[in-house]
This record gives sequence, structure tokens and C-alpha cells, in this order.
Amino acid sequence: MNSDRQDNLPFFDMPDGEGIFDRQMHMPLFGTRWAAPVEVIVKRDGRREAFDKRKIAASILRAAPEGATLEADTASSIASAVSIYLSKRLNGDPASADQVSDAVERVLIQMNQVDAGLAYARYRDRRARIRRLRKGDMQALLSELEEARQERGAGLAKDMELNVQTSQDRLVKWNRSRIVEALQLETRLDAGMASVIAAEVETQIEQAGITVLTASLVRELVGAKLIEHGLVEENDLRRRLGVPLYDASRIIRGCTAEALCATPKDTDNILARAVKKEYALAEVFSTPVTQAHLLGRIHINELEFVDRLYSCEQHVATASVFGQVREDIPEIKHGNGSPAAVVAAIMKHHDFLQTFFSRSVDWHGFNFLAAPFVARAGDPELRLFARTIIREFAYRAFLRKRSPMRISICWNLPAHMAGMAAPGLESGTGDSYHTLEPVARRLFSALLEAFGAGDASGYDFTAPVVEVVLDDGLFQTLEGNAGLLLAARTALQRPNICFRRKERGAVPEAVLSKTAWGNLNLIWHRVTLNLPRAAVVAEDEQGLWEELDRLCDIAVNAHEEKREFLEALLDPDGCAPLSPLARALQHAQDPGLNTGTFMVTVDGLSECAEILLGTGQAAFGARTRLMENILAHLSGSLKQKSGRAGILCLLAANADPEISRRFAAVDAGLYPRLMDSIIKTDKQTQVSSYTPGTALPGDHALNPYERARVEGAMHALLKDCPFTCMPIPLSEASETTVADLLKKVFYQTTCKGLWLKRNHS
Repeated sequence: MNSDRQDNLPFFDMPDGEGIFDRQMHMPLFGTRWAAPVEVIVKRDGRREAFDKRKIAASILRAAPEGATLEADTASSIASAVSIYLSKRLNGDPASADQVSDAVERVLIQMNQVDAGLAYARYRDRRARIRRLRKGDMQALLSELEEARQERGAGLAKDMELNVQTSQDRLVKWNRSRIVEALQLETRLDAGMASVIAAEVETQIEQAGITVLTASLVRELVGAKLIEHGLVEENDLRRRLGVPLYDASRIIRGCTAEALCATPKDTDNILARAVKKEYALAEVFSTPVTQAHLLGRIHINELEFVDRLYSCEQHVATASVFGQVREDIPEIKHGNGSPAAVVAAIMKHHDFLQTFFSRSVDWHGFNFLAAPFVARAGDPELRLFARTIIREFAYRAFLRKRSPMRISICWNLPAHMAGMAAPGLESGTGDSYHTLEPVARRLFSALLEAFGAGDASGYDFTAPVVEVVLDDGLFQTLEGNAGLLLAARTALQRPNICFRRKERGAVPEAVLSKTAWGNLNLIWHRVTLNLPRAAVVAEDEQGLWEELDRLCDIAVNAHEEKREFLEALLDPDGCAPLSPLARALQHAQDPGLNTGTFMVTVDGLSECAEILLGTGQAAFGARTRLMENILAHLSGSLKQKSGRAGILCLLAANADPEISRRFAAVDAGLYPRLMDSIIKTDKQTQVSSYTPGTALPGDHALNPYERARVEGAMHALLKDCPFTCMPIPLSEASETTVADLLKKVFYQTTCKGLWLKRNHS
């Protein structure tokens, strides 16, 4: 229904053919009485699309200068004005893309949106340049850039000095062609596109008025231009590794946690490891593997040592092969060398090997392997040798500030050494390791006594970790029982004494050499699985099996990628960082590199079961059964997936508390409810963590034997030697009690290892 007020609208007098915006736009328009609206726009490639004012408004907003207050309603009104203007100009004919852009610019200027109009003109020009780039018209674009630079007077004056400070501590004159060459070398860009990027960077530098550049600033400017042109992958290829200046300054000044009380050499290592860690995540491992690590689904062990193997158990006898223990030295050849000479030879070989492994090089059956070199030593010399070797191991662990090395000592000859000729003895005597058993047992006792005595001040040794191998001989003979009591007494006196079950047939025949020169248990790499996260994601048991299979896929892929990277470094005929190790093992006829293993370790197994079945004591039996089923499923899945990949991938338990703490911290941020009931918090340090590996939480009301029995059932499903941590109250324990407990655990459970945790309460 029409109102009388509509006849008196507050508009200026105007012809019926004019629009309400025409007073603002003094444009020469045709005086037609009726203008048909524009309904079709012809794109630059000839396609026809429906005319849409919303797209015009969106382009105006995109082109608006930074900080502008142009609102969506204003942009929509301007788009309506553009539609009216085009209707009057074209009278219903299709509009071309250029006609629409021209109309937008004109309307913006006429409506006093000058800043927006200029921004739209620049936006339009940039899009035109991008289209020309896509068509490959590089030379024409370079000419335009050069001409525009000259017109603006922003070009470099010929007498202007612009220098670049290079990473080689030199100042060189600016040369745009260096950017072109670097882009072609690092990103494989064609010369035309690289020249465009270099020209735009040069223009930006000129406009900024900079006279001295750094190489890092130039790289940042080039990276910004690559991203601006949509060349993200090319920019990733030229990514620079390192730490920001602020972080580097804090590390060098000792203001970070890892640099506290650090020496200048330590800060060297911290900065170098940061670069290698970035390189590993950017170059060695694929994006899915890297993302799984960063999200806390898995943990890639020793990323900062990506160019090293993980660990191995080594023979003292290999020192002869590498020329460290020379058989042409009469004192060592006849087994009566001084303790200092033997220790120096062993440690020299140890230091040589340690440079190629991220974790410590361990020594299996150390007392038997060292026996040939101290065969004729008296008791004083043997005790001196034991004290000296332990102090040397402790000193090296202090310098490395990493996991201490391990030495295992055996009362009886290890099965794989039976009948093996002992090196270091005069050839032709027929002596073997079996004939050296009395010497090895004397050394067994001397090492434990030296460890129990502590350092020069009587304090505990922080390294090495001494593993006492348990076998029938320790329990069934009087001499063996005396050795067992000595080991138990030492474990009550000092930390870092643990007990390890002798594995029957655990070492694959392929890994063993017929001489003592070979490596045992050479491990290439380790990846740890976050089992509590898998349980949270899965929500039920059926979903858990599927999630575990996905984690196994990621872990095996990570091992394949690490193997491919290391194989390039293990070229015995090349000059790669691991070539000396490859040549040494090749000379020793060692099969270790061909039979090395890849480990997948699990963490938080107990918390995984608690998430699915609850934390109550009534569900303890169901939780332990689920834990065993999880390990069995993982073992089968890894065997299948690693078999297809052609690698030996074994299941193990995580023993690194740092990994357990990292998983707990990441999961607590993503799933805060886990902090209330699942994640464990240390009462003294208030540090949150999962229970490492396959262990049971410490708050379970289990006596030491029951804990060993329950955890031993899971040990049987693992391929390495996990340890059950067993708190022992010093005020109540005696060496006889500990020896009886060890015997009971050895014969009545499948527990592979015991670590006595001394409780001073």
C-alpha cells in the first residue's frame, strides 16, 4: 500500500533515468531512460559466470590497506554502486573482468575512498603480475620492474655502497645474481622465476634504505617473497637450521635449564645438537612421522644424534682389531701387562667407538673379556685394575652428562664364548676363555669390591651401571653363593647395581662371530609409543587394537627412514662420518651392521589399562591381562610390518624417565582430566609422569616377589631385558635376604631383571 509520504522523498531533483549515486559520481552517462542490469561477466579465459556483487565487495575488502576501517557494509554499498555504473555503461551487455576492475577503481575515487582506491589499484596490478608469471612471461615482467624502479628513483645509484655480511665473516658487495644462483641451487627454481624473486627483494632493500645487510636477513626477505608468490614448498627446501639470536645468547650465557653450570664446550654441544635435531625433523623423517612425534603420539629417541647408531654391547677383544690393544706389545701379548696399560688400551677403544653411538657403548661379560689381559696379575694388581677401570668409566660418564655405560659381569662363562680363543695370549698355547674362568671370577669379586668402596672420598660412583648376570652356577655352588652374597651386599651399599637373568639362546646365531671380535645387540634406532594416548583416542578395546596398528606403521616408517639415512653414512669406501666405523667392522669381519635391530619401546602400559578398565583394585587382574594382550598384539603387528619392510624390529620397554615425563606433560595439556586420576605425580619433586615402560605404579600394594612375578609375565613378551624396580628398606634388609629373594625370583618367575632401589626409611 503506497503512502502519501513517498511522493515527497528527501532526494534531489533528478531525471528519472538517473540513480541516487549520480550526484556523487560526476560521470558522463548516457541519458537513456532504462538501463538493464549486468547479469553476466566474461572471465579472462573466456568463461562466462553470473555477475555477483558479493565477489566485488570481497575483492574490495581484500585489497583494503592494512589498518583501514573499511567495513563490510561500506564495501557492499560500493559494490552496488559499481553494479549501477556498469548497468548504465553496458545496458545489459556482458561485462569483462577489466571493465569491472576499472569500474571499481572509478567508483572508489568518486566516493572519496582514495586510500582504498589506490590499494585496489595495487592489488589489481599484483594479480596481473601473478597471471603473467603463470604464463611464463618472465622477461617482460623483469623489464617492467626495472622501469618502475627507475621511474620511482628507488634504484641503486652506481656509486652507492651496499654490502652484505656473509656467514664466512666477510663483507662483499651486493650482487643480485647470487640470489638467483642460490635459489636455483637450493630450490630448483627456473632462472626466470628466480630472477623475479631476486629483483623484488632488491627493490624492497632499496626502499628500506639499508646499506649493510646480513646473509640471514637476505634469506628472510627471499623467504617472504617465495611465500608471497605461493612457493611454500620451495621455501621449505631452503629452510635455515639453528636457534634464534635470543635463545643462542641465553644458552651461551648459561641462562637456560640445559646450560646451567655448563662449560663453553657444553654450550658448543647444546647449540650443535639443536641444529641436528631440527635437521632430523625437517629432512630425515617424513611429515607424518614428524607430526606424530611433535603431537606426542610417539617419541623418536636421540633426535639430536640423528647421525649416529643407537647403542651396542661391545667386546674388549675388539680393541686388538682396531689397533688399540696390540698383540705385538709383549706385556699384553703374554697377559702380564700393567693395569694402567690395559686400562688405557680399553678406554682408548671405548672412546673411539662412543663417537659413533648416541647411547653408551656397553660391555657384555666384561670380567671374562678383560681376563686375558690380566691373566698373570696378582691380587694387588687385579684390585688396582678394577679400581682404575671403574673410575675411568665414571669420569667419562661425568664428561658426557648422559646415560652411564653398563658393564655386565658373569660368574660362569657365557655360552656364546665357550670354545672361543682368547685374544691377547701367546698364540699356540691353546688357551681359551674357559681356561680363564678362575681369573674372571677373581675379577668379578675385585670389580664389586672396588664399586662398593666408592670413590676416593667414599661417595657413590655414578657410573658404570654394573649388571650381575644370574645363572645356576651362582645358586648351586659354594663359590657361586659367595659371589652372590658379595653382589647383594654391594647392591645394599651402593646404587647402580642390578641383576640380570642369563638368557638361554637369546643371542641370535647370526649375530655371533666365531671369534670374540664381534658386536652383540647392535641397535640402530629406537622409537617409543605413547600407550595412554592410544587408549584415550581409541576409547574402547576394539579401537585400541586399530590405533596400535597405526602407531606400529608410524614406528616402522620412522625406522625405515632412519636406516636409509644411516646407510648413506656407513659407506666403508667413502668419507662420510660413519665410514671409519664401517671400515673397522668390515676389517673385523663383524656381522653386526647387517644384523642390527630396530627397537620399538612402549611407555605407560599400566596407565593405558587404567584408562580403559579403571583404577580400582578389583580390576587389577583384568588390567594385567589387558597389558599382556597389548604386548602380544604389538609384538605380532611389529613382526608383520617390519618383515614387509625388511628390517628386524623388536618390542621393548622404555626405561628413560624423560620420555615418560614428556608424554605425560603433552597429554595433560590436551586431556586435563588425565591429571586427576591417571598421570602420576612425584610427591617430592611434584613432577608429573607416566609409569615407565611396562612397570606397575609404585603405589600398588604388592610385596617384592609379587611385583617381580606380575611384571615378569610381561617381561616374557619383550625382546630386551627390562628391569623390575624393587624398593628395599636398608634398615631391614641383609645380603642373605636379598640373595634368597634373587634365587626365588630366578627360579619361580620370568622376571628378566631386578633393580634394587634403596629405601633409607
